[in-house]
Amino acid sequence: MLARRAQSEAEISARLTTHGASRTTVGKVLGRLRSLGYIDDEKLAAEWTERWKERGFGVLRIQAELRKSGIAEAIVERVSLGEREERGRAREILARRFSAADLRDRRGMARAARFLAGRGFTPEVIDSLFEVWE
Repeated sequence: MLARRAQSEAEISARLTTHGASRTTVGKVLGRLRSLGYIDDEKLAAEWTERWKERGFGVLRIQAELRKSGIAEAIVERVSLGEREERGRAREILARRFSAADLRDRRGMARAARFLAGRGFTPEVIDSLFEVWE
């Protein structure tokens, strides 16, 4: 299972359980994988966060993806990006995706805001990017 990609403890546990492994066996397997350094949810969350940041996603989407993978809520909550960093990334994405003419009117700004919201940027970051947002 780990040969293809790194997986969270929850993903491994679920897969073993669906294949008929008992809770005891699952616990032992997870403990052994942890001791060998093959699984580490903190490290996995950090790697995935960097990858998703590079792909242009915001903190809300990153946290949702981590939750979907079964990463513990405590680890997910620690994943946060500085507002300045996130605003800078959102600006870069806007510059690549929309021209200045697209963002001149309210309709274009609303379209850009929906796009950024879909990528997981917070409303505060989105609002801060538009000068004439009413």
